[in-house]
Amino acid sequence: MATFAFEILTLQKSFLREDVSFVIAPGQEGVFEILPNHAPYVFALKPGELQMRMPDGKDKHVAVGAGFLCVQAERTTVLTRSAELPAEIDKARAERAKERAEQRLANRTNIDVIRAQAALHRALARLKVADYASAEK
Repeated sequence: MATFAFEILTLQKSFLREDVSFVIAPGQEGVFEILPNHAPYVFALKPGELQMRMPDGKDKHVAVGAGFLCVQAERTTVLTRSAELPAEIDKARAERAKERAEQRLANRTNIDVIRAQAALHRALARLKVADYASAEK
């Protein structure tokens, strides 16, 4: 199966650099898939689950924050604020963040609704990806 160079860069570090068969990512306009030889393009990402198919046929999942995915001829790059592998996610902390965001959205008193919604989306993405940690064991 054909592969392409893929990397995830966060504000803090080069998070991942691998050859992959395909990537499924959470776009602002919906979920999209990148295959080898994809036309150059820039996609806006929203917080969510990013899935990669590795050359050995196994899938790898990463929780990503908002950012961009840039498809170029020589590589595809994700530029994001945050990225976490399933084993790195503190599930209890993510659950508390989800509950706080839901409470803020339910009360809607003197809150930044867009910020609360973004916090909820991040927490839900982290919880979804964290579930892969137990499935991989």
